[in-house]
Formats: sequence, C-alpha cells, structure tokens
Amino acid sequence: MSNSITRDNISQEIISSSATNLAYLAVAVLSGGLFGAGLYISQMIDPLKVLRFLDFGAISQNGWDPSLALVIVSAIGVMMVSVFLTKSRSAPLFDKQFHLPALKQIDRPLIIGAILFGIGWGMSGICPGPAITLVAFMPENLLIFLGLMFFGSFLGTYVQKWLTNGDAIA
Repeated sequence: MSNSITRDNISQEIISSSATNLAYLAVAVLSGGLFGAGLYISQMIDPLKVLRFLDFGAISQNGWDPSLALVIVSAIGVMMVSVFLTKSRSAPLFDKQFHLPALKQIDRPLIIGAILFGIGWGMSGICPGPAITLVAFMPENLLIFLGLMFFGSFLGTYVQKWLTNGDAIA
C-alpha cells in the first residue's frame, strides 16, 4: 500500500501526539459535552425530527422542519472561523501540529461512502453522533443499530481498500 491515508494511521498519529496532553484532552471533553448537549437540546437525537427535515415533499403541507439546517449552518460557521484562525498559527494551542484533511479530491470511495451514509441516514433518521448519545436513553433497537453501524464501519475499511487499490476483499 502506497502513501494512502487510513483511519489507523490518522488515529495513531493523533493518539501518539496528544494522549498525554491534558489540555488537549480537556478540550476534547468540553467539545464532546457541548456536542452531546447541543444534540439533545436541538432535538437532533429524535429520528423523526431529522426525517421531517429530509422530507422536502412536506414543504407544501407545512410539515417540513428546517431546524437541522440551522444546526448545519452553525457548524459550518464555527468551522469557517476555525479554519481562518488556523491560517495565522503555526500550531494549535494544545498540540504539536494541525491535523488537517490530507485528501482533497472527490474520488470514488468518497462518492460511494457518501451515498451509503445518506441512504442509512435517510432510512433511519439517525446520524452516528446522535446514535451514540442515544445510549443515555436506550431506545428500543438502538443496540442493533449501533452494532450494525460499527460492523458497517469495520466492513467499510475493507471496501475502501478494495476501491482504492482494486485488490480483492479478503
């Protein structure tokens, strides 16, 4: 395998450069807490709320829920500010270097992965982040969903290798 980026490479790099840095971990705890609270307060953990956003046919009947768009726009705004600030710094406050995406092209694995993610999200109304936060409430069938989501992620690593290298899935 050539200089391809894998989840394992990225995870190892982040863990090795940051695991002992208490400030980095404190920011991770704070941002995770904000994310979880935001998901709950905005009701994005409710699959029906998400499905009502995805149902554009309900616009004419006043049943469409645009609130997810506000969450998305807020996230984009925060990220835009963050990216702008990173351009004026040589390193983040609590790490040795920025961990910016190295893949910058739209390729076959990205397109296929996005389509599969969209199908799963549209069928269930549950995104991975909200699915994990739902563990606090344990709705019916959540463990089945999470188990299959993790299995799909595991299987995806082999499909990604196959799509990028053309190797047979082993």
